[in-house]
Amino acid sequence: MHFNEPRSVYALVAQPEGACLAATEAGLWRFTAQAGRWQPTAPQIAQVGLTAVAADGDLWLVGSNGDIARSTDAGQTWQLAHLPAKARVLGLAISPTFARDGVALAATAEDGVLRSADHGVTWHAWNYGLLDLAINAIACSPNFGEDEVCFAASDYAVFMSVNGGRAWQALPLPIEVGPFAALDITPEGQLYVGTEGHGLWTATPPYREWRQVADLPAAEVNFIQAGWAATTEGVFAARGGTWHKMLDRADVLCLAVLDDGTVVAATADGGLWHAQNNKP
Repeated sequence: MHFNEPRSVYALVAQPEGACLAATEAGLWRFTAQAGRWQPTAPQIAQVGLTAVAADGDLWLVGSNGDIARSTDAGQTWQLAHLPAKARVLGLAISPTFARDGVALAATAEDGVLRSADHGVTWHAWNYGLLDLAINAIACSPNFGEDEVCFAASDYAVFMSVNGGRAWQALPLPIEVGPFAALDITPEGQLYVGTEGHGLWTATPPYREWRQVADLPAAEVNFIQAGWAATTEGVFAARGGTWHKMLDRADVLCLAVLDDGTVVAATADGGLWHAQNNKP
């Protein structure tokens, strides 16, 4: 199923009961299974171009070209977070135990990684060990509450932190396969890294030996999640150990796998597509 509106979508996050949030050039939009359509939400930020979104229950975070905003009542009211400086936010990640530890991370275009430990109220730059402050993507381990492992991707390197994003070290990925644009980590610790020209790469702990995922026939991987890849050539899914094209559309920027089995894919200027997980 295709939805023309919103047209330009830059980030998606799944919510319970088949719902989804979308960060768009025209503010925040939301899909619910009950309504069956996308609708603008959060009128206070309707004219703001949003580049990132994260959510935990009724606490929503959005990023833009300059700010991070926070809502504790599912988008009804918003407050600007306290940042060390205006920052262009390219991605947001929250701890899987966010309600308990309050940790959120932000990837920024020029200011490295911003970290919050108070549920997104205040943010600080934590860039010790980062050799590149232009961060394209950020991801927390599914076991972050116990291992505090997280990753950050830049044009020139992929960095790992083992102390909750306070310090970083570069992983031995070949620099010539960058820029690095997307990250995903499985509960078993397998890390996937999408690049802008050399496809998908993967490694297991301790992340010293890397291999290219040869059967994914797309050079530019924009987003990865749970066996799904959004690429400039469409959406691919891992089935039976190999990758298969599920949506033949150009410039898919991101996707979300909803809890009712729906997969949502978003493009830079072509709206959104919905499909059931088991259907091409």
